[in-house]
Amino acid sequence: MKWIISVHQRLLSFYLFFLVLIVWELAPRLGLVSNVFVPPFSRIVETGIELGLTNIFLYISISLKRVFVGFVLATVLALPLGFILAGAMPKLAAFLQPLTKFLSSIPPFILFPVFVIIVGIGEGGIYTVIFWSSFWPILFTTIAGIQNVDPLLIRSAKSMNASKLVIFTQVILPGASPTLITGLRTGLTMSFFMLIGSESMGADSGMGWMIHNAQSMGFVERIYLGAIMVAGVGLVLNYVLEYLESAVLHWRQAPESSNKAAA
Repeated sequence: MKWIISVHQRLLSFYLFFLVLIVWELAPRLGLVSNVFVPPFSRIVETGIELGLTNIFLYISISLKRVFVGFVLATVLALPLGFILAGAMPKLAAFLQPLTKFLSSIPPFILFPVFVIIVGIGEGGIYTVIFWSSFWPILFTTIAGIQNVDPLLIRSAKSMNASKLVIFTQVILPGASPTLITGLRTGLTMSFFMLIGSESMGADSGMGWMIHNAQSMGFVERIYLGAIMVAGVGLVLNYVLEYLESAVLHWRQAPESSNKAAA
């Protein structure tokens, strides 16, 4: 009996998901919605089987490669720039703030024609859109994280004759790491969201291209299949980011658990 309760508790959060799939399958078959625009879920599965796992994984891998290339480029530039502006040049950071806020508020899709003119249509434009989308949240959270480190901790380290490198690695970086992780997570999420739209405008492969191509050809089942692929990959990325965040910031749990134990 205990194992039944245990299984029930593990599946509790999936019951609504299963219910949605059942309604999705039955509603078109019972005539509650048009099966032309909302095909049964089983037809989506059949379309995936016809397309083949090889092609599905190929589209996913191409899209993920674009995401990670653009995201890594943004991270490599935004993190050091944020460290420099917040730590060594705070006055310059304040001076540039209106301009950076203005630039970051421009939607990447509006700039896509400009990116195409500068770097050309295809992979260059896609990477630029992803880079632009993830660069700003990483930069802003890096600056905020460094600036929000408790000055008392820095002064205490200086009073003990700690070097600048020790202060940065042992005081500033740990103090700012929660904010930095949040910025990286936001940047990667924005990269993934912008990927789908950018692939529909200037790519010949990938998940976004698959959805756009299916829409152009009138393959409704493939549109739904592409949406499911995007949602699934996004869900997996979210779980991976949560795991990495908990692994990197494991030290934050120690004080909380020790305080509870002491209480």
